[in-house]
Amino acid sequence: MKMDNLVRFLRRLPAAGIFIFAALAACISCSTRLNCEIHGDGRADMVLNSALLPAMNGLLKNLAARSGGENDAPVLDASLINKALARMTGIESAALRNTAENNMDGRIVISNIGLFFNHAADAVSKQNAIKQIPLAVWEQTPYGGSFKAAINRDTGQQLLSLLTPELVDYLSALMAPIATGEIIDKAAYLELVSSVYGKTIAAELPRAELLLAIDFPGPVEYISGGAYRGNHTEFKLPLLDLLVLDKAVVYEVRWTPWR
Repeated sequence: MKMDNLVRFLRRLPAAGIFIFAALAACISCSTRLNCEIHGDGRADMVLNSALLPAMNGLLKNLAARSGGENDAPVLDASLINKALARMTGIESAALRNTAENNMDGRIVISNIGLFFNHAADAVSKQNAIKQIPLAVWEQTPYGGSFKAAINRDTGQQLLSLLTPELVDYLSALMAPIATGEIIDKAAYLELVSSVYGKTIAAELPRAELLLAIDFPGPVEYISGGAYRGNHTEFKLPLLDLLVLDKAVVYEVRWTPWR
């Protein structure tokens, strides 16, 4: 992918699209962690640390080079993501940086996380008007709040429909069922990746995961898909689960106000 094409691609993404782009790009790694503190007024401070797996980094650079990309450009280009995020409704600031060829870290501030996530849910609902499958729902009242995210084969396809073909091409090159629509399990997918790209790539994919550490505005009273203590929650999202979606990825949190 050429860098100028990637700039135009990022500029065209809606809020839902850029969030998923950043999440997918960062998730293809061995050590990605997102720390997030959500305040009572809806403001959220996030700190991201990510490092691409060596073989996956090489593969994605080769794919980009075949499409006319620059060999010395990082796969995760922090400057491009910063510019795109800065234009999104609900994003106050983005200060990501490349600390090495395959590493990225920095801070993102969301001024209104409810507006941000519910915009993503509305966008998918419009694309998926018949089934009305919710992608993400954020609700907050003086008595507490709740957040639920559900990614399955239906919402996964709808997420990709919000993106431009360039990103889908990357996922299609990985033969990811979320992009191809093929219904296979994780074992069959890894066998397919191994046959095309080799055992090293296939061995890396199950190790890649996104770790989310989120502090909610009040003490958690219920959680699904993660663990919590007080208002602090932690979730692990394996990349393989997201690429294959043979089982729905569902997270839910409900919290109460501080007393």
